Amino acid sequence: MNVNRKIWLPIISLKRFLIYSFVILLASVWIACSEHPDNAEYLETGRTEINNGDEEPNTESMKIKITVGQRVITATMADNAAAQDFVSRLPLEVTLNDYNNTEKIFYPSPKLSIQGVKRGCAPAPGDITIYAPWGNVAIFYKKWSQSSDLILIGSIDGDGIKALSVLGDLTVKFERE
Repeated sequence: MNVNRKIWLPIISLKRFLIYSFVILLASVWIACSEHPDNAEYLETGRTEINNGDEEPNTESMKIKITVGQRVITATMADNAAAQDFVSRLPLEVTLNDYNNTEKIFYPSPKLSIQGVKRGCAPAPGDITIYAPWGNVAIFYKKWSQSSDLILIGSIDGDGIKALSVLGDLTVKFERE
């Protein structure tokens, strides 16, 4: 009788372990899925408005121009600390490297300040983002999936993204408009 009790003890411990593991897994998935703002626009598009405040944006300070070869395009910057840090460094001439046939990237030095900035977006063509783990700026010219590591700092106006939708690397100049 004592032998049977010793056999069941590890099985009961294994069951508890599996149950606890399953509960932790469910809790992790629930937390990860509830990370995003709970508003109708975000649920429909995966994006939030560029101006996150209740006040009217100051469009003069929120606009930048990007020179790509002989073409000049404009972008509207987000109303957040990371976008303000980016704009404070202008003018800036960089080489945008093609990444994954989806985006053009460069690494600002030093990295842009992202402290306290809301993370998470599903980038659309024209979105200007920061990939938080690496600190690079990424300008998407193709749609991409939702990522909690992306920070939206702006969006290229109109069809301006076509100037960046070419194969290979590009030298561009960012300036205040």
